[in-house]
Amino acid sequence: SSDVCSSDLPFQISSYIPIWNISNLNWNCNTSLSIYIIRNTKGIRLIKYEILMKGIVDIMKNKKRFFYHRLLFYILGLLIMSVGSNLFLKAALGVAPSCTMALTLSYLSPVHSYALFNFLINSTFLVCEALILHEFGKMQLTQLGLTFVYSLFIEFTSYGLFFIEPHGLAAKILLSVIACAVLSIGVGFTISSGFAVMPMEGLVKTISDKKNISFGAVRVCLEVLFTVCSAISSFVLLPELPSVGIGTVIAAFLSGNITNIFSSLFHKRINAYLGFQA
Repeated sequence: SSDVCSSDLPFQISSYIPIWNISNLNWNCNTSLSIYIIRNTKGIRLIKYEILMKGIVDIMKNKKRFFYHRLLFYILGLLIMSVGSNLFLKAALGVAPSCTMALTLSYLSPVHSYALFNFLINSTFLVCEALILHEFGKMQLTQLGLTFVYSLFIEFTSYGLFFIEPHGLAAKILLSVIACAVLSIGVGFTISSGFAVMPMEGLVKTISDKKNISFGAVRVCLEVLFTVCSAISSFVLLPELPSVGIGTVIAAFLSGNITNIFSSLFHKRINAYLGFQA
């Protein structure tokens, strides 16, 4: 029998498996499959079906695998964020703007648990989001679960950082910068995963969509509101324990830039690992 090229096949493979990378098929004109097509043309439909089903099975396997990759990547991001949050607490020069209210309430409460109030504040954001959307669905439940995990990480990673005790303003400022970098990288992990958003981001997006206002403008307004309320509360009730300070300013100016730099440097590798198109 003469050699037959894949181009001579009586059907186009790409029309049946558009998501499958044809270059990975490694067609060989001398394979039994090619001979089978020549000798028994009645089997063409069966081969079409087998190729189609194999493509679908491969796609489903990849989808499931990448789902776990994205979930793992997101949870790793939450863990990194929790370390950054605790480093801000160690520096004692204020926390990120979105966290100032939780820190203020933890100072005012007999239960001095920043993790607990972080969970409560994020849950409040989630309730506000659900009220605006008039629904509390799977996405909101996912956000609630992830918020709980994040709060647990904050609580437990605090025990592992007991040895960090900065002395002097310069050391505290340096630690605040490090905290900002760590927190921003964690945020970069969660954003790159495409898995879910934290309640505050969900609330900001909901308001942005409903009111047709840019996402950045809504976020800035909310963060300014939280920061001002926390600053006033701290100044009046807790002058010796400020929740707003130099660390807050550092986070406000550096966090977004660090997240963008991280994403620009590693987005190709991250996308490949998570199954996104480059």
